[in-house]
Amino acid sequence: MSNLSLKIEKSIATLYFDSQEEKVNKLSFDVLHELDLILDEIIKNRDIDILIIKSLKDKIFIAGADINEIKAFKTEDEVYNALMKGDAILNKLENLKIPTIAYINGACMGGGLELALACKYRIATNSNNTKFAFPEIKLGFFPGLGGTQRAPKLIGLINSMDLILTGKNIDANKAYKIGLIDDYFDEGQEEYKIYEFIEKIKNNSKKRVLKKSIFERFKLTRNIIFKKAYKNLQKKVNKDFIAPYKALKVLKDTYDKHFQDGLKVEASAFAQLSVTKESKYLIELFFLSEKIKKDYEKTSNEISTSLVIGNGVMGKGIIWLLSKYLKQTRIKLRNLDKAQNIIGDVAKLYDYFLKSRKMTQAQVDLKLSSLSYTQNFDGLKNIDLAIEAIVENKEQKEELLKKLESCMKDDAIIASNTSSISIEELSKNLQRKENFMGIHFFNPVNKMPLVEIIPNSKTSKKSINTVKQSLIKMGKMPIVVGDCAGFLVNRILLPYLNEAAFILEEGSNITTIDKVLKDFGMPMGPFTLADNVGIDIGYHVSKILNESYGQRMPISNVLIKIYEQKLFGKKSKKGFYDYTNNNTIENKSIYNYTNDIRVVTDEEIKNRCIFIMINEASRCLEENIISNADILDFAMIAGTGFPAYKGGLLKYANFIGIKKIVHELKRFEYLYDKRFEVSKLLLQLEEKNLDFKTGESLWKH
Repeated sequence: MSNLSLKIEKSIATLYFDSQEEKVNKLSFDVLHELDLILDEIIKNRDIDILIIKSLKDKIFIAGADINEIKAFKTEDEVYNALMKGDAILNKLENLKIPTIAYINGACMGGGLELALACKYRIATNSNNTKFAFPEIKLGFFPGLGGTQRAPKLIGLINSMDLILTGKNIDANKAYKIGLIDDYFDEGQEEYKIYEFIEKIKNNSKKRVLKKSIFERFKLTRNIIFKKAYKNLQKKVNKDFIAPYKALKVLKDTYDKHFQDGLKVEASAFAQLSVTKESKYLIELFFLSEKIKKDYEKTSNEISTSLVIGNGVMGKGIIWLLSKYLKQTRIKLRNLDKAQNIIGDVAKLYDYFLKSRKMTQAQVDLKLSSLSYTQNFDGLKNIDLAIEAIVENKEQKEELLKKLESCMKDDAIIASNTSSISIEELSKNLQRKENFMGIHFFNPVNKMPLVEIIPNSKTSKKSINTVKQSLIKMGKMPIVVGDCAGFLVNRILLPYLNEAAFILEEGSNITTIDKVLKDFGMPMGPFTLADNVGIDIGYHVSKILNESYGQRMPISNVLIKIYEQKLFGKKSKKGFYDYTNNNTIENKSIYNYTNDIRVVTDEEIKNRCIFIMINEASRCLEENIISNADILDFAMIAGTGFPAYKGGLLKYANFIGIKKIVHELKRFEYLYDKRFEVSKLLLQLEEKNLDFKTGESLWKH
């Protein structure tokens, strides 16, 4: 079935992309083959003076390559040969003797952008849907159809690195400023503006200004650019994730090469990366995230109005999120004097959108105007969703939830943002349990995509689907997890944080432990994380988990002592680190609560902290808190920053080997007591010589 069609009218040929049986256009190898045949037809037709490339898909130009094809590749040679064929086709497009124009109205990503770069000109609409990106780095490789070769020649090395090494999106305005496109205009002006652009080409009045920095022209200053880019990568990207480092090397090694030689270097490096386990993991994660976005039954129940009770860091983050996406958000306050400060703090969360020009000040003001506040429980009958985010105190939450239920309409959804208290317990005094659930956001709400939905035993599917549908529209990734102390992510993460504190007690130091686990791939060390979240919050959650799980989750003496000293982290200027005087240094007073009794090796630090998480994750599967190991991996990546290129916590366990993990846990249990007691599931996996991929039948009944 044809994915491309060619229409010729008055010497102007228009090539339409419309991938059949697909919602978006993909630059698959079948599509490239069709393009090759049509280009031959265009070359033979001497009546064609101009070629325009358009999409018939709404809001999409070309979304990129077909990732399934890349996933299916087994060997480097397969990939390399396929890329060289693709390069030959895009080269044929680039070498047409007539002007070629890519008209972009919608997403122009990856291979789609590489095809557009092979055209002589690119024009676009300034629609919100028009975005440009090389997102390949997020899949463990980089542009492989000439992107690393054509982009630097057009927009310069610095702009190219900014796109290729980060995978970030830019809009039409930014694309025009850096020279990626030649013109842009309002949606709906297509016919007139394309005609006007063609006339400029015919009159030779359309001149392109290449956006190269003067520093790129000289080898000495160019080397400084590469060195600076490498240092920036080292600060932001773990050394084990090789894709961006490889991409930078390709850009550096091919800058002065002949174009065809550069394509071969690009294809060879891409081929090496695309068959690595890191790339396969990231591709699986991509497909899983797409599945999560569709994992709900559409409902006519729209959430358009909301109420938030609680104005701490989490409360403000939730208020911001709801203000951005819903028609009206009401804030329940004890003291109205705090209202302006709260709204001011919410406004600060919009700063990123203003600075990046994703929103105008007028748009932000409109969102903020949707906020209102009240000191009472009156006037809540029109609210669709209420979320409480008050302190982690069971009695206070129960009282508040009961009050809310009495003031709201019968079908209103009421939710708790608790991070650790049982949802079943909180629902006991409610009459309409079918409308109550936990909606657990992660801090900071404006950046963390994961949301845990925790039903009680009576929560209706309708309520769950309504919440899922709304959260996905808000750009969140909701997963449903079972009810237990700590739910899924915090239940697995807290033992990791506590173990770091136990290691500190024995004689290691704060900086070393943080460095070992950051080097492993975590976004920050456990003590830095604790200081950012707030040690008071960590202590309260640890206490709840200790009450529920006993000896398996003891609280370290260090955590107790610094909590008693009111060292709450960044919010109090001191925690594990000292943040006074705008510096970040170790808080030496912490060592008053530690014992210099033994040297703990880097390997042991890593294994104790990571293996204790694997052990607890296996219990979550065992207890059916979650039944899908892949979703658990996704949750740990999206909720804690566990390195995505390692595939997630359980895929990492499979890679290390269950036998080794069980052996080490038994050794740690002998040395450090019950918190390392091996789960029944891990013992079963070891006995049957299975792992978390092959042993699924052991927990799915």
